[in-house]
Amino acid sequence: MSDLPLLFADVARWYAASTVALGIRTGLTDALLAGGGSADELAAQASVDADNAARWADAMVAGGYATVVDGRYAPVEDALGILRGGMVLDVRAIVELLVPLGGLLPRVTTAIRDGGGIRSGEFQAALGMTAERVNVPMYEQLLLTEWLAGHPELVAALSGGIDVAEVGPGGGTALRLGNLRFEVVDGGSLPVGGFDLVCVFDALHHMTEPGAVLDGIRAALRPGGSLLIAEAALTGDAAADAADPTAAIVYGSDLIYCFQESKTPGRPGLGATWPGRGLIALAAEHGFRQAGSVESHAGYNVIRLVPAAA
Repeated sequence: MSDLPLLFADVARWYAASTVALGIRTGLTDALLAGGGSADELAAQASVDADNAARWADAMVAGGYATVVDGRYAPVEDALGILRGGMVLDVRAIVELLVPLGGLLPRVTTAIRDGGGIRSGEFQAALGMTAERVNVPMYEQLLLTEWLAGHPELVAALSGGIDVAEVGPGGGTALRLGNLRFEVVDGGSLPVGGFDLVCVFDALHHMTEPGAVLDGIRAALRPGGSLLIAEAALTGDAAADAADPTAAIVYGSDLIYCFQESKTPGRPGLGATWPGRGLIALAAEHGFRQAGSVESHAGYNVIRLVPAAA
């Protein structure tokens, strides 16, 4: 593969990764990870057509994710074992997103041409809960032990009992406790003076009116309150960020998903690569100053902001 031109090699890996994604969606990948077997056995375990299972298994061999000896397929653990879990991100969800994101490319083409963006409802209909699943292990593993632990003043406040809101919570994985409730509220219209802590995790860059949301959060904070915001630790300088091996994924998904969701006609969108260039400046424009920052080993900056007058 190293002898192929970069573009051709990337196309080859797209086909290989898409084969894995289709296997996740059909159960064939789990059948292979469970011990493998013949194409007929894989098909039986996944309850799929045997002829298609054979084509899928051969494509997995060609892609380097499986081996075949005497008609029996086995996973290449170094290549496919990452799907067994244990990472700070849900790799299955990341791979599985290739299928619906690929289906959105005609719509993204239109959005690139007309600059109109794509509304959240369209993405929700296409992606379902798959995109949200990506960060679930990160919240489960790092929210308490790293993100909050790096801001001891918040740990102390939470231990004493405070009112907390999350803006853009998705399914509420990060803050899901027994005393949690969901409300459909405009992020710019939160109850004035209603909270001691407001969290926005990996969400501000998706918003079409981030300034209005920041204004609403500032008004919603009680004296001594904080905004805790997490965004990808990118500089926004593509040449610099390209040194990170995941940069192509982040920048590509930003173009297809994050940026389009934040874009509206005639106005600039934010997108996932923006925070490194402008988050602190935007926060300052809307009355916040930085009071602390934690660099997560998951590739996020977790920043505590407080009203500038505090």
